[in-house]
Amino acid sequence: MPNLLKLFLLILILLQLILIVRTIKLRKLSIRYGSFWILLLLLMIIPVIFPGIFEIISNFFKFEATSNMVFIIGFFFLFSLNFILITSISIQNEKIKLLIQEVSILKERIDKNGKEN
Repeated sequence: MPNLLKLFLLILILLQLILIVRTIKLRKLSIRYGSFWILLLLLMIIPVIFPGIFEIISNFFKFEATSNMVFIIGFFFLFSLNFILITSISIQNEKIKLLIQEVSILKERIDKNGKEN
């Protein structure tokens, strides 16, 4: 991999890291999701600095082509991201359901107190 390409990729990763940290500071992205992206970007630095590492790993695990291993890694990354998002949605649904129940109870109390007076 040419040095100019390495430098370009490292600059892109650095800019993305800055964007993620800035987004977390502005509270537009939670630390939970931001840390996932930061970890991914830090892992992306490894093959940029050591471009032959994917080939070594793919040969060790007997992949026919290095691109197959990259696709598998991408698939598992997307699977993990999907799992995290679905888990978060499930937790939020439970919180929303509890909040609706609490609001309904409070509304019922207010209605009863208003009719008694």
